[in-house]
Amino acid sequence: MKKHIEEESQERLNTEMLAAISKLTRAGFLLLVVLILLFWQNYSWLMGSKGDQAQVVQAQLPILSPTAQKGKDLFKNNCAACHNRDMQSNLTGPALGGVQERWAAYPRSDLYQWIRNSQALIEAGHPRAQELWKKWKPVIMTPSSSLKDADIDAILTYVEEQYAAR
Repeated sequence: MKKHIEEESQERLNTEMLAAISKLTRAGFLLLVVLILLFWQNYSWLMGSKGDQAQVVQAQLPILSPTAQKGKDLFKNNCAACHNRDMQSNLTGPALGGVQERWAAYPRSDLYQWIRNSQALIEAGHPRAQELWKKWKPVIMTPSSSLKDADIDAILTYVEEQYAAR
């Protein structure tokens, strides 16, 4: 009889434990669902709507004119190793955004000469070239003597469109 009472007691205890585990499991599941919903709501709020995200992507990827698209390819091949693509930050070389304005006091051909062979313009004593050399030496700009005027114009168009988009 004592054994029978112990078995009943053990069975009741097992049933109560299973009921408690079941309640905890349901409560845990509900808590998990609530947390996921709260996270999703806050995450969506932080990230903005899909329309906002599309605007951010569009702002980061401006639509380039055909000339600027050509300039982008030339920039990658001739300039990107030393000049930052954001056109606002210095890298090995200076930020290029606004470069045409900074050279506006001189004939455009001087800027072309600078891009093709900066050291020759420095040696010739050009005031803007001397100013840049004082600031950036001993970094020597890689000569780009193979670039035609149209190529340089395309690069400058790309630089200005990128700079204006930021």
